[in-house]
Amino acid sequence: MTKNAKLFAWDFHGTLEEGVEVGFFEILKQLKKEYKTNVKITLSEVRKKYGISVADYLRYFFPQANLSQIKAMMKKIAHIQNQDHLKRFVKAAPYAVEVLEKIKNAGFENIVLSNSHPKHIKPLIALVGMKDLVSEVYAVDRHYSHKKQNPTEEKAKILRKIIKKENLKKGQLVTIGDKAADVNSGIAVGAVTYQYLRKGFPVEKTAADYKIHDLREILREI
Repeated sequence: MTKNAKLFAWDFHGTLEEGVEVGFFEILKQLKKEYKTNVKITLSEVRKKYGISVADYLRYFFPQANLSQIKAMMKKIAHIQNQDHLKRFVKAAPYAVEVLEKIKNAGFENIVLSNSHPKHIKPLIALVGMKDLVSEVYAVDRHYSHKKQNPTEEKAKILRKIIKKENLKKGQLVTIGDKAADVNSGIAVGAVTYQYLRKGFPVEKTAADYKIHDLREILREI
């Protein structure tokens, strides 16, 4: 990478897109018809937990479920989402496409670093019109694992590999995300960090370099 180049590492869910949580809320309501739970499933509660794994969502909303049932529900969710369910709900976040285009046209690179599975995330990137604006997609594959993982550590591992691969210097890596894990993974590797604060979602406390409500504020970096 050239001396003045920058690489922008984006979280996807809750940062570049909006609506996935609404589609997931609808799936949870379907599951409630088959699996018992005493926990009320509301969109606001889904949003409070947004960013955790599917398995952790299920443990929260279906506390009586055993591991076998959790795995069965995860398979159902994956099947429903693979049947174009999310197309009804997902769209690009405000100004996301515009910002990615301007970054790319300035000669810089956009990548996506997501907690999700590659088979899940790549179709969604295409769905919201970003396929040609993102050069690489790195998926931690945490959402569809029933095993516990630390999202900050997993993302930081990938960022370190990217820094080494691209020979990035201080100030050349910019990370953007809505969750503390996105910010903290960037801080861990010395990146310039942005936290995107979404209307209607709880705000996690972070030490991000910049806290923004509009993705166009990222363009100060170019």
